[in-house]
Amino acid sequence: MAKLINTRSPFYIKVYHSLLFEAKLQLYIYEGVKDTTPDAADLKYTIQKAELGGNNYVVFEISELVRDYIETKYDGEYDSYTVWVNPVVTAFQSNGSTISSPTVTPSDYASQFIATDGYGYFEEGINPDFDEGLMMSEGTIYRVNDRSVNIPVSTETTNSVSFLLNGETVYSKLIDYADPANPTTSETIQYVASDDNSEADNYKERVLEDGGIFEDNTLLGDFFNGADVGLIDEVYINYTDSTETKTKVLKVKTFDCSKYEPIRVTFVNKYGALQDLYFTRRSNESINIESSDYKASVLDFGNFSYDTSEHQMRTLNLMGKESITLNTDYIDESCNEHIKQLMLSEQVWMTRLTDEEKIVPLKVKTQSLQMKKRVNDKLIQYTMEFDVAADKINNIR
Repeated sequence: MAKLINTRSPFYIKVYHSLLFEAKLQLYIYEGVKDTTPDAADLKYTIQKAELGGNNYVVFEISELVRDYIETKYDGEYDSYTVWVNPVVTAFQSNGSTISSPTVTPSDYASQFIATDGYGYFEEGINPDFDEGLMMSEGTIYRVNDRSVNIPVSTETTNSVSFLLNGETVYSKLIDYADPANPTTSETIQYVASDDNSEADNYKERVLEDGGIFEDNTLLGDFFNGADVGLIDEVYINYTDSTETKTKVLKVKTFDCSKYEPIRVTFVNKYGALQDLYFTRRSNESINIESSDYKASVLDFGNFSYDTSEHQMRTLNLMGKESITLNTDYIDESCNEHIKQLMLSEQVWMTRLTDEEKIVPLKVKTQSLQMKKRVNDKLIQYTMEFDVAADKINNIR
């Protein structure tokens, strides 16, 4: 089982030996099939450091270097964005001879690491690892009518994912690499959908995917909106921790129908996986304009006059930036951790759940949010502001 590197937090490799004078780190980073002996082309960095102060050790911090090679994207599909990392350490004495067996921490450094765009909390200590199957924090999750939920899990540690309704299994999936002997980064994180299809998560999309013809009219829309094909209330994630098999349970609740348009916000969570949150209450959109002004001369000396319909005060480089304010429904207190991770995310997208789903990149604008507790606030609901992460006027050159 490969150790995890959370690239938004520091990851340290320590080399120690009583005769250590200098250490060299060769860092191989690559995507695709795991290779115990990476190609020379996968060598991205070579770092050489001398020990200082007679401590006989050298420490390398590699997470920022690795993060340059991870680019998480979301275009409506839930894909795995990870890289293999293979550090090769060589230790030297003061006379230049090689030390055959230096002490390297973490002790499993010689094995392949898996790196994600995740992070650890301060209280989780140095080099926080992950081996609990579920690649999102526990708590109640929510869905809207006739929509599936996508559960991110680690293929390395997860055995199976089961979706239940009233104690009965609705759907279950075994988790493994397509070719376990040759694991690949594209399968390191698997997103398991409650309807066994993470790309078609409503009635219309399922019909079209199966090659059917969908007749779009108001009466049929009202009829199928009243159905809920993917209704579930629990998710069981079975995983192996060292040699012990354990289970994590997610509670699932379905939002009641609302007069407001539901909006799905997808973000990269602390594990480096894509996670969804639904905002099903009122939303407000606004636009902010930025520009430079200058005064132009409109005088026509030839005719010794000027046109009174011309602009004397003119605008230069006018750009518009849109913002949106979203409101959650009343949610469980366990969702506080999910809200917190959304605020800490650097990559966020919004999907309007209409017939033509449109994905919009967002940037979290809310800088401060008081975490609510049921004992204090009775009902828990959050309002968050976002900026659209693009100018309104196309200025891509």
